[in-house]
Amino acid sequence: MTLTDANVVYIENNLNFYGVNDQNLKEDLMDHICTHIECYNGNSFETAYQEAIQNLGGYSAIQNMQNTINEKALIHSFLYRKRAFFLLSTFNVMLLALGFLFKLNKWPYSSILLATGFAILIFITIPFVFYNRYKHSKQKTILLNK
Repeated sequence: MTLTDANVVYIENNLNFYGVNDQNLKEDLMDHICTHIECYNGNSFETAYQEAIQNLGGYSAIQNMQNTINEKALIHSFLYRKRAFFLLSTFNVMLLALGFLFKLNKWPYSSILLATGFAILIFITIPFVFYNRYKHSKQKTILLNK
């Protein structure tokens, strides 16, 4: 069976309607459904389309695939923020320790190092902690309510 452009648009609109937002997943599903329909021996597009959806496990399985991708994206963003916070706080502690070392030995630029370290601590690190806790609580709520 050959597919027309209207059939492809119909399939894409149905995937959008059932909540498939991820572009890679949508392309893979479109490819699978179109291949199944093209290999179908009958003449009815609707029958071939329904059979292709049933081979995938139905619309609920497609929505579960999208939900799994969304959950992985949430976890990935949490890990990214955690790594960024670790690097930022490590840099901040090293900068402050270096500033105190310079201050104890009365070397030049100790005041600049300390001022920069405290500025990063006050204006970047501490707000990032609160932002990270806020996003973590939202993501935890989303993951628990799935």
